[in-house]
Amino acid sequence: MPVFSRHNTVTIAVLASIVLVGTLLSIQNQSFLDTSNPLISHLPHPHAAKSYFASKGTILNRVFVKYAWAWTTVVFWAIWLGADEKEVKGGVKTLDQAGKWLGTTLVWGAFASWFFGPSLFSRIVSLTGGECVVLMPAPQGTPQVAGVEVPPPHLIAIPTEFCTTRTIVTPEFHPALFAHPPLAEYLAQGLGFDPSYKIVPKLTRGHDISGHTFLLTISTLFLVDALVKAKRGKVTSVSMASQFAGWALVGLWTTMLWATALYFHTWQEKASGF
Repeated sequence: MPVFSRHNTVTIAVLASIVLVGTLLSIQNQSFLDTSNPLISHLPHPHAAKSYFASKGTILNRVFVKYAWAWTTVVFWAIWLGADEKEVKGGVKTLDQAGKWLGTTLVWGAFASWFFGPSLFSRIVSLTGGECVVLMPAPQGTPQVAGVEVPPPHLIAIPTEFCTTRTIVTPEFHPALFAHPPLAEYLAQGLGFDPSYKIVPKLTRGHDISGHTFLLTISTLFLVDALVKAKRGKVTSVSMASQFAGWALVGLWTTMLWATALYFHTWQEKASGF
């Protein structure tokens, strides 16, 4: 008995091709952004003016990809609930398929949110030499002493707990961080910070697995498997609508996987994410 069914094998091959070709083109054209580098990760992508998909601020990223598993979950349960209870053997409405959803949800949660403390993504970065840093902005104001130059934005290392808990750092609630050398002497000269400034610390220097590659891959694999099985059941208006939504989502996930391969992360991070 094969380990993977035919449709799963085909899906894996298609997704692998998307990641491979997109990654090779990103290397050839130098179109990828090293998103693990906090000095540049917050800046607009150099290709954002040329391609809609090179921008992290698009509605596709902010509304859909960011919550990809939530969208996948909603569509899956619509397919599952809309399937005929008396469908043929091998259909989608089975406890086995529901168990696959639960298992995949737990895997994604362990990697992205919690694994007996920090997520697996965070643990891997830490174990591979990662360091928790925060980008300090340039102080605002005019120095009281002539010749004092305002320090440029720079990184400082802070306790790892700030990263594992995703604590938002602000001048109001973390004044000690914003008095960190070499800023202290400039603060003494009448310089300050915009009180509305806030930033989430980031783990850097370790191996940052591409979370988007991982998420979009498992979401597509799971949905295609469910959709192929759903086709074996009785056709109703509800099943047709839910399956249409499912295939539309598969199209979106593969498109955004291509965008990730072409514009974001290093090849090592995308390879490990796949």
